[in-house]
Amino acid sequence: MSFFNRQSRLRKLINISELLELNIDDDNIKSCIIAVFMCEDIHDNNLEVALMATYRSQPTVFITALNNTREFQHILNLLNFEISSPHYEKVM
Repeated sequence: MSFFNRQSRLRKLINISELLELNIDDDNIKSCIIAVFMCEDIHDNNLEVALMATYRSQPTVFITALNNTREFQHILNLLNFEISSPHYEKVM
């Protein structure tokens, strides 16, 4: 996936999270966002459904294992950058 596509997908997930009134600053929510983001088999049209399914079940063992990967840490840094960047506007 190209950088532009990755950034666009991450921004879509951030916007979906806010539309669903999920606390984007919560570590569990960030983990759910990243889990869905990393699953490239999920089409962008299904991100909302996938995020809600992940949020509702939050499989602790898998999320904890995921948190320990380098890819997760890299995407977490990107997510935190997107949230804290000046161009980011909360959806309300």
